[in-house]
Amino acid sequence: TGAGESGVGETCNGKYQSCTCSSPYTWNGSACTCPSTYQYTCSGTGYSGGSGTACGGKYTSCTCASGYEWNGSNCHKKDVINGPDGDVYKCNGKVVGVKAIGMNFYVAMKDLGQMRHDDASMQCSDYIFCGNSKGSLPTKDQLVTIYNNKPSINSLLSTHSGTQLTNNWYWSSTKLYGSGTISRYSIINMSTGDNNHEYFYNEVYVRPVLTSW
Repeated sequence: TGAGESGVGETCNGKYQSCTCSSPYTWNGSACTCPSTYQYTCSGTGYSGGSGTACGGKYTSCTCASGYEWNGSNCHKKDVINGPDGDVYKCNGKVVGVKAIGMNFYVAMKDLGQMRHDDASMQCSDYIFCGNSKGSLPTKDQLVTIYNNKPSINSLLSTHSGTQLTNNWYWSSTKLYGSGTISRYSIINMSTGDNNHEYFYNEVYVRPVLTSW
């Protein structure tokens, strides 16, 4: 009798020569016991319960509450990263920017849409990657770098739930000539890599970058 036990064969005075054990209990020669791998109660701060079936009230591993992760022996608080972490830039552990190998700046996870150059410059300057780390409108050279690394950047964006770069023209902060209503700025085509220029009042795609943090 007991947890996981039932008799084997015929009984003699209500007793058996050995017992069968229900899973996950095992027979050790005298009783049904839990395997040594069942050692975690899975309770306390950061725990949400046990993984799989319990044995004697214990589990082989635990499931962890949000913000915690299982390291093989306990649920511990995830490291919260604010800043560069290899090819990604994180804010409170969330990826907010990506870069390809050799790049010294990060690309935002999504476009801000299509807009005039003055609006693009303002919105990029106000774009917050994390804390005091604000974005900027990319220069012409930075857009060329983004185009040259587009496959890697788009792959990272997809991996981290970002929006891929479109096959369209993007504003740069590089002014070519003119002033006032005839100001023209460089634009780069993310489909072909071609560069051109456009009047500031026309609407072109915008993607912020992070150059300092």
